[in-house]
Amino acid sequence: MDWEDYFPTAIAERGYDYYLQGYVTDLKRTKTQITAMVTGTQDYGVVIDLANGDFHGGACECPYDNSHPYCKHMAAVLYQAMAADKPASQQQVSKAPTSFDSLEQTATKLVERATDRQVRDFLSVVLAHDKHLVQLFRTVMGETNVVTDLPEYLASVDDLFDTNADGGGFIDYDAATDFGDEALTLLKEEVQPLVDHGEYGLVFQILAHLMLKIDHVDIDDSDGEIMMIMSASDDLWEAVLTKADADVQQQVFDWLCKQLTKSLNIIEDTLDDLLFTYFKTPAFIDAKLVYTAKRFRAVQKHPDLWDYDWQIKKWLKHYLQMMSAAHVPDKQIIKFCGANLAIPQVRLFYSQFCLQHQDEAHAVQLLKDGKKLVTDDPSMLAELSRQLKDAYQQLGEQQLYRQELWQLLTEYAPAEEMLFSELKQSYPTTDWPAVREQLLTAIAKNSNVDLKPLYVQENLLNPLLKAVVAADGLWDLRIYEPLLKPRFSDLLLAKYDHEVRKMATTTGTRRKYQQLVGILKRMLAYLAGKSTVQAIVHDWQQQYPRRSAMMDELSRLNW
Repeated sequence: MDWEDYFPTAIAERGYDYYLQGYVTDLKRTKTQITAMVTGTQDYGVVIDLANGDFHGGACECPYDNSHPYCKHMAAVLYQAMAADKPASQQQVSKAPTSFDSLEQTATKLVERATDRQVRDFLSVVLAHDKHLVQLFRTVMGETNVVTDLPEYLASVDDLFDTNADGGGFIDYDAATDFGDEALTLLKEEVQPLVDHGEYGLVFQILAHLMLKIDHVDIDDSDGEIMMIMSASDDLWEAVLTKADADVQQQVFDWLCKQLTKSLNIIEDTLDDLLFTYFKTPAFIDAKLVYTAKRFRAVQKHPDLWDYDWQIKKWLKHYLQMMSAAHVPDKQIIKFCGANLAIPQVRLFYSQFCLQHQDEAHAVQLLKDGKKLVTDDPSMLAELSRQLKDAYQQLGEQQLYRQELWQLLTEYAPAEEMLFSELKQSYPTTDWPAVREQLLTAIAKNSNVDLKPLYVQENLLNPLLKAVVAADGLWDLRIYEPLLKPRFSDLLLAKYDHEVRKMATTTGTRRKYQQLVGILKRMLAYLAGKSTVQAIVHDWQQQYPRRSAMMDELSRLNW
């Protein structure tokens, strides 16, 4: 599949990075299209069109795609698709196109030919004019010093933010691209070598400074730059927290505990994960038990906090986890839970505790009572219900188990596919069709519920077609087209006809007209597609003759 020439090098490289980071999910492929989700600051759906197995254009939900024909999310999906096509032994061979490949090869050959004297003279000249290269060279030589080198590294971090921000300190959409690239370069070329040479204390100080800067930056990172930086930092944090000596680990632990007492923005979850993912020694577990108890009590004293409910749930969850990890005596756990049953998370924890200790009746009663107390909290109601249906299943209460599953599917978590499959498996094959019909009718009473994935799961093509035709736009049609086209090509073509005409009623850029022509090309693959497209083009030529860009793009349409 030859597609890389369509993409600017920078876009392809950023897409390749997304692919390597594992941001591409739900990849599906047919003969005519590839669909996937690409995660980041936001999740974006991507559709890639294929013609005879070759790249034939695509679309993405990201803002960048509105004004550019190709985005990094499309590139990420295409790299993922290429990897999926290769044998496992070759999947790491793929390399993103880069303008530096030939330069690196040339540099390697030059160094191989140079004498020691030439290399030394060259280094003396270059290092005299680049303080960052001096730092890197000192790291390679094993001559780093935390006291003298730290200010230089922190200044490099500050420069990232200062040089890409405007006069008001804001990093706009365009500058965010350079900001993200420079930050990744800093982590790779300046911080990673410190990790390689065991300078974990220095690495911690740099990462801590970077995290705090990120938490206060004002940026339009619609393309996920902050996510990329945080993700690139993960391996560096892991190295510090698994390889550093006890003194450095204690420094990190103390710093994390201190920061998590403050009001944080986007880094709070990351720091929280670091504290509770690592530090598994008995001494740290005991320290975390004391710390989480203290944080829980501190939050309880301030019910006027705007995020009180979220904070109380968070620290309660961690405290309960630490009680288990520290093997706190059962009597102490029971006493704490009994005193805090008004908090739904305590009920969830306590009911699971009861199930583990063969007190099933008490566990069920805790959950049933809990559901009555949280009728205004849909997410918690769903959690209690999930645990209750599991308890019924564990007890062998088949009827109650099914009833709870039914309530989840129709009220608390409408149309959730895994729950739907779970309920199906609880019925004999002969009974399921009648149950399914009643269930789908009940689920459909929820507003905005999407039944299409369930129709696909059950191969119910007629209701799937009806839902796709009724949906606004072409997104659902593009997703379900491979499944529906063999049986309903005329109706799908009519849907295309209706939507593309509607799209053309408003003017737009040349990019919009290219997209319209792309849709027309897709329609040509249908049996009656050519005559339908000819009628559309004829009508547009009559209706919109002054849209020169539109007429130009239509003239490029190959029949």
